[in-house]
Amino acid sequence: MKRNTLTFFLLLGLISVLDQRAIAKPTVVSTGAEAQTASDELIAIDVLLEPDQVMVSKANAVNARLRQNDPDGYALDATHAPHITMMQRFVRVRDLDAVTAALTKVFATEHPTELKLKQKKIVYQIWAGSALTAYIVERTPELMQLQEKVADALVPFSVSGGTSAAFIDTPNNAEIVGYVETFVPKSSGTNYTPHVTLGVAHEDFVKQLVAEPAEGFTFGIAGVAMYQLGNFGTASKKLWEYTGADPLASWNDGPAKQSILAFVKRVTTEGSPDFVPVPERIATFDNDGTLWNEEPLPVQLYFVLDRVKALAPKHPEWQTTEPFASVLKGDLKGVAAGGESGLMDLIMATHAGMTTTEFEQIVKDWIATARNPKTGKLFTEMTFPPMLEVLAYLRNNGFKTYIVSGGGIEFMRPWAERVYGIPPEQIVGSSVKTKFEMRDGQPVLVRLAELDFNDNNGGKAIGINQHIGRRPIMAFGNSTGDKEMLQYTQAGSGPRFELLVLHDDAERETAYGPARGLPSVPLVHFTPELDEYAKQNGWIVVSTKSDWKRIFAF
Repeated sequence: MKRNTLTFFLLLGLISVLDQRAIAKPTVVSTGAEAQTASDELIAIDVLLEPDQVMVSKANAVNARLRQNDPDGYALDATHAPHITMMQRFVRVRDLDAVTAALTKVFATEHPTELKLKQKKIVYQIWAGSALTAYIVERTPELMQLQEKVADALVPFSVSGGTSAAFIDTPNNAEIVGYVETFVPKSSGTNYTPHVTLGVAHEDFVKQLVAEPAEGFTFGIAGVAMYQLGNFGTASKKLWEYTGADPLASWNDGPAKQSILAFVKRVTTEGSPDFVPVPERIATFDNDGTLWNEEPLPVQLYFVLDRVKALAPKHPEWQTTEPFASVLKGDLKGVAAGGESGLMDLIMATHAGMTTTEFEQIVKDWIATARNPKTGKLFTEMTFPPMLEVLAYLRNNGFKTYIVSGGGIEFMRPWAERVYGIPPEQIVGSSVKTKFEMRDGQPVLVRLAELDFNDNNGGKAIGINQHIGRRPIMAFGNSTGDKEMLQYTQAGSGPRFELLVLHDDAERETAYGPARGLPSVPLVHFTPELDEYAKQNGWIVVSTKSDWKRIFAF
């Protein structure tokens, strides 16, 4: 592997530990900027991002493979946690409180825990006969801006002349001393290379690892912290962490918000009687009405209506055939009069007859420009920030989040990852049958005009069993169509959490029931019976009017 700009971070200390045997494991202390001494002595600090469980789990998986190849390597653990360095500097010990105050101002406005980052590739560099391995992270504009603002915030406190005494367990003349001294400008700004260190192994094995085909993955940021550095750039001792961010900032304080926070704390706290291992932390979410707006019509129905109009020139018979004729006239009452049978005719005519790849592109093209007729906003802008925060909060705490929706699985997959951070393989939905064909010598899957699976009501529990294979411990919905999913979730052993969203804010969004005297609407129902069942079974019912500070981001 040729030496290049990556050499700086791989060789000069941004790798967590290069030789486990040369470093005594430091002890992580409690949070808070605790002054080490009242003197003017210097301390070497690392301001870093703590990635979410998506990155942590993938980093741990690679680290386990590296350690299997080289047992003398080190584990990613509490003293060598995966992280992304933003800035390393020398500061005076007596200035630590002022440093953390300056950083708090930056993080309060930049919201680092809202970052969505992407791992690009694995790289390695030989050091002392071993291959030091790391994930390279994409330099997004938001990350670069954050790094720049962190650097600016530290300018008044940064000093030169640090020695090995500023570090933990660091010998004299160690390379890391010079590295921190020149972090600005050599490793910041245009030279900044964000990465997550994975471990060390033998070069022949790492070469094979790097050569393995792999797609980049997206991940979030669980927290921000400041550490004292050890030798080779180890983040050795936590001095402070930013706690100002409210993970559910769009929620009003109250029982609903507190129930979410309390449940997650119970199941993620090691030693708790309700602790749930990471692989079992499954949360399922309905889509329409739970994650984004579904009034006056579900989004996929707008897609159906637009597709009928687009295909009409090829089907002159639709001008006189119901329910197509009503669609072309803009008569939604006439469309509704066709009932479920008529709606199914529309879906099959617009969702079948093409390959899965062709349908994916049709959906992508439509969703990129389609707008809600009431607000004029893109449908993808009609998501609910309070629920997006729940998704992020759960993922940051080791949960895997799934959509389980009555909507079409192949309608949601093309855009759900971009909008919700939920990848295609974590989407469960209704589907049409497909068949395998060879076209022009190429294998394709063709969508047929026949329902394969209806992922609504009891179908949601069936879909969870078929697609996920684990019973959720948390489930979120908003209507009678979600009842069985929540029942199935609650029936499992151990701690369980069920939540329904009640839309009761006609001023900011819409209101429908008919529970609690709210108006009835077509297609979706929150009935008094469902409301009573939720109350009797301890389910949380969220009022969009009372529990959400905001319903939309605009």
